[in-house]
Amino acid sequence: MFLEKKLNLENDIIFIDGLWGTGKSILGPIIGGMQKVEKFKLEHIYEYISVLYHLNKIEKDSATWMLNTYADLSQYNNSISREVNLRFGDDSGLKNNPNSLDYLQRLFKKDGDHNLVNINENNIALNLMSHMILMTPELLFTAYGDRLKIIEVVRHPLYMIEHWENYLRRFDSPREFTVSFYYQQTKIPWWADEFKDEYFSYDVFDKALISIRKCYEKLFKTELLDSNNEKPLLYLSFEDIVTNPDKILSDLSTFLKRTHHKKIKRILARQRIPRKLLIDGLGHQSYGFKKIKDNQNEEEFYKKLVLRLQKKGSKENIDSFNNLIEVYNKKFPSKLSNYH
Repeated sequence: MFLEKKLNLENDIIFIDGLWGTGKSILGPIIGGMQKVEKFKLEHIYEYISVLYHLNKIEKDSATWMLNTYADLSQYNNSISREVNLRFGDDSGLKNNPNSLDYLQRLFKKDGDHNLVNINENNIALNLMSHMILMTPELLFTAYGDRLKIIEVVRHPLYMIEHWENYLRRFDSPREFTVSFYYQQTKIPWWADEFKDEYFSYDVFDKALISIRKCYEKLFKTELLDSNNEKPLLYLSFEDIVTNPDKILSDLSTFLKRTHHKKIKRILARQRIPRKLLIDGLGHQSYGFKKIKDNQNEEEFYKKLVLRLQKKGSKENIDSFNNLIEVYNKKFPSKLSNYH
């Protein structure tokens, strides 16, 4: 039996992707406020299917069918406000996204095929947030073709260490849902399979260092391949997003071929954009950055991060991580490049 879904919707499918701790959620309301774009959803099913296919744990026809079916189902549910996140504190909740009233009004719409016609005729984009999906992108391009748009958010590696360290510290929690396996009784994330012996031997800080480095190396290879093949990818650095919003808004509008919300300045203000300090934002309440002192400048904070790296990391990982920083600074220059 060959599984296939031939009658698919024709709307754009936007992925806001990034590694843990890149600050990608900051783009959710910005893109969700654009012309004919739904508010963003965080649905792990897309990355799960992509990873399982990448690991040869699921057949291609089954995986492709599931991606196509779930994307269309999700967008249909959007059109009638089915499964809308009402939690006030969630990044993807109504409170933290534009056009909230519209989603409440949709609750009283009739369901039916006319909603699908509206999605296709107006190219109403499905807006999804994912983790590390660009590390396993092959199936997305097969399933979605020209409908697919991926926005990859990257961030200076030094500013990601604390997030990764805190996240990996709670990696054995029942509330942690990354595709994983066990090696010598230790839970290992799927992307660490190729270096599992090193990963297993390190403490949590060095686990964070080697993981960030290996994941970025894989992403940068993807970037090279996709620039040659002209795939629908846009790389944005967190540093540019929060300090140079006019350029970012222009890049997004050109890439997605859509205009921004008429109240984009208010949307940016809620995301604390622009900002003087790169981490002067909301952060993740469980394992993000803690608020720094008001009188501390960016260079002082950067130097503290460097000292922390030198104090807690092993020499081989520190050297490799510094090499990663140099590569990142060349690819995505910012004021942080002057401090290293």
